[in-house]
Amino acid sequence: MTGVERERAIIDLIRSVPEGFVTTYGDLCPEAPRLPGRILATTSEKVPWHRIVRADGTFAQGERQRRLLRKEGIPFKGRRVDLDAAHIPREALLANR
Repeated sequence: MTGVERERAIIDLIRSVPEGFVTTYGDLCPEAPRLPGRILATTSEKVPWHRIVRADGTFAQGERQRRLLRKEGIPFKGRRVDLDAAHIPREALLANR
């Protein structure tokens, strides 16, 4: 897979995360979990970036991301997303494509 193909595949996975759920950077690209962050930081495409969280349920974009997640009804445990309730794993994202 070329770099462009990998980037396209990651963007497609991000778009497939349904409202009310989150996935992690590692779920998007297990072999290079930082790559989705770089893609999100540099893409001009409209994607539901706020649905991507760290593996521990924390978020990279602070209060702005928290507000968007709350608006979608995503549950929290303290300052983190409740991954037991809201996480959609890679396999489910791939199955929905």
